[in-house]
Amino acid sequence: MTVNLTDRMKAWIEAMGCHLCVATPEGVPFVVLGRYAKATANDEVAFALAEDEMKVIAPALSENPRVAFGVSRQGGIRAAYQFKGTGELLRSGSVFDTVAAQAKEEKGIDAGAVLLVRLTELYCTKPGYEAGQRLDGMSPEDLDAWERQRWKDVPRKKD
Repeated sequence: MTVNLTDRMKAWIEAMGCHLCVATPEGVPFVVLGRYAKATANDEVAFALAEDEMKVIAPALSENPRVAFGVSRQGGIRAAYQFKGTGELLRSGSVFDTVAAQAKEEKGIDAGAVLLVRLTELYCTKPGYEAGQRLDGMSPEDLDAWERQRWKDVPRKKD
């Protein structure tokens, strides 16, 4: 399936950061906070991670590249999505350079690595009958219309 992030999803991810979860092949979870996030494409999100944050997830990620994340802070209900995909830790290259520089400038984060997640699945986690509904099969237009029916708010980055 294809994930197509809406402008609202991108805004929530970038404004609020995300809780990132990886797991060992045996299912032991590891979670870190992705304080700086940048949607680099309609189906891709990059997270700047400090060295200590990267070290928490690197061992599990090397054995199992699957990553799940949700928007942090107040986004639990208002940004009710779970994103899943394949993660790759970058320590060099153009994506690393760009995201690390932006994270340093905007949030003062010294990135030891950038976690690039290529999205493959999208789920609604809004309470009620829609909880668990898989959304990645929707066309970009249908997903945008579905979302506009349910939410009106779009977060703004704080200066």
